[in-house]
Amino acid sequence: MPRTVQVAALALSCLCIAGCAGVGPLVWPGSLASQPPLAGRSPMYTAVSPSAAMSQEVLNAAPICCKSLSELHFAPLNTTAVTFYPVDAKSQAFDFATGKSLLQAFEIPDDLEHATLTIDAIAGATVFVPTVLILDRDFRVSRAIDSKTFRYTPAGFMEPQRLRGKVYLDRQRGGPLAAEKYLIVFTTDQALSGSTRMMSEAKLYARAQGLDDPGLPDPVAQHAATGVFRMTVGDLETAASRTQFGRQRRGARRYVAVVPRVGTRASRTARPAAGTTARPPMLAETQTMYNRMIQDSVELGDMDRAWRLVQEAERAGSASARQAFLTAVENK
Repeated sequence: MPRTVQVAALALSCLCIAGCAGVGPLVWPGSLASQPPLAGRSPMYTAVSPSAAMSQEVLNAAPICCKSLSELHFAPLNTTAVTFYPVDAKSQAFDFATGKSLLQAFEIPDDLEHATLTIDAIAGATVFVPTVLILDRDFRVSRAIDSKTFRYTPAGFMEPQRLRGKVYLDRQRGGPLAAEKYLIVFTTDQALSGSTRMMSEAKLYARAQGLDDPGLPDPVAQHAATGVFRMTVGDLETAASRTQFGRQRRGARRYVAVVPRVGTRASRTARPAAGTTARPPMLAETQTMYNRMIQDSVELGDMDRAWRLVQEAERAGSASARQAFLTAVENK
């Protein structure tokens, strides 16, 4: 090979290596010099509400879409790609027992028998803090993944600040898990009252580069009624899921507005029909027995059984069953 060709080839190789490996520290343009590398210019950030107050206005203006969960529109769950879902003025709104909320609702495909759904709520000035309900094929609540299980995860390379939670599906275990079919992502009044302290991206960048802490204050994301979350479908994390299912089933129905409907139904059943004679008061020992069974049913999350016991006790003359039920629900 002629020497000139060898020299040209060597120079080209050096350029390629330099292009791949980098040629020194990244220098930001003058207008960005004071900002951290992950300053939040991607669509993931722009979808986050600029203020909690504006977000609340969107929620207040949203009409309630449905009277029951079965009336929601459930979109097919995307299992083939990482997908971002906005929660905004175009989203459905439902009146849960934990407060009115905008939501996203999904239908789980039948062939997805076991999987881990990783949900990342993207954080900026605000963050939408998810709670997840899983329903069976009859739209009954099967499990609930509480917002408290979503943990703050700092920003990383090409990753935003986020709250991360995981939903485990294992239909092959049979029983109630085999009937799980629908998934709802929403938030609660309690979550909306809080905030999440994050780590400044300037501090994260300084740590990654071995630089001194810039001393900037850590940002705080206010919890908001709107936002955006990312969902990824992966293999089932068996070890992590084993202890979750039972805990998530207990008390899962607290998110559905049982108590208001109980009041409406009770007003019809409490009045004796015309021409009938009121039953004598129930014995104190029997009232105590019913109250204990009602409390145990609520504690286990079996609201249907608890309400059936209330009705049965009142037909038999109980004057305390209803209050026992309401007290147990409030103490959950």
